[in-house]
Amino acid sequence: FDFRRILEAINWQMEMIAITTITLGLCAALYSSFLITPLYKASATMYVNNNKNTVSENLSNNDITASLQLVPTVMRIFDSRTTLGEVAKKIDLGYTADDIGNMISFFFHQLKNAQIFLTLTVVNLNPEHAYIIANAIADTAPIKATEIMDGSSVKVIDYAEKPDHPFSPKVLKNTFMGLVLGFLISVCVAVLIELTDNSIREENDIKKLYPDVPIIGTVPEIKVTLDEKTN
Repeated sequence: FDFRRILEAINWQMEMIAITTITLGLCAALYSSFLITPLYKASATMYVNNNKNTVSENLSNNDITASLQLVPTVMRIFDSRTTLGEVAKKIDLGYTADDIGNMISFFFHQLKNAQIFLTLTVVNLNPEHAYIIANAIADTAPIKATEIMDGSSVKVIDYAEKPDHPFSPKVLKNTFMGLVLGFLISVCVAVLIELTDNSIREENDIKKLYPDVPIIGTVPEIKVTLDEKTN
C-alpha cells in the first residue's frame, strides 16, 4: 500500500474533490432552507415542591426525595388527556388533546440547593401557537397537579415567550455536514480510483507487476511546443 501514490491521487483529483464538496454543501444548504419545514419551540419553567408550605431553604432530605419522586407523576398529569383536553378547549386553535400531547416534552433538573425545576417545551410549525400552548399548559396543569397531589405544589417560574426564529432545521450545521460528507465521499472515490488503476506510470509499477523481468531502459517524456509541432 503506497501512501505516496494515494496522496498523489488525491492531489490529482483535487478539482473533483472541490467540486463534489461544494456541491453537496450547497445541496444541504438549499435543502435545509427551502425543503425542510421549520419548527419552533417555546418553553415554560416550573418549580416542583413536595410541601407547598415549605420554603426551599428549609427543605429536608425527605422533602427533596419526595419532590424527586413527584416529578414523573407531575409530568404524567401534565401529559394526561384530561389536562390537555382542557388546554385544547381553552386555546381553541383546532388541536385535540392527542395533537398537543405529540407537541410537548419535559426536562427536569435539580440545582445545588436541592430546588427541582421542570421545563415544559412545545414544538409547533407556528411560533405563535407554540408559545400559546406552552403558556396554556403552564396555567392549567399546575392547578391540576396540586389538586391531585394533596400537599404538593407546582409553581410557574418563567412563562414561554414567542420564538422569533426556528430551532430546526439548523442550516449552518447541515451545510457543514454536507461539506464534510462531500469531502469524504470524493476522497474515497479518488482513493478507490487509484487502488483499481492498473496502468503503468513509472518504473516501480513495472517492478510490482513483473518482479523477475529486468528493466533495460526507459523512454523519457518529451514535451513539444506548438511551434515545434508546426515545423
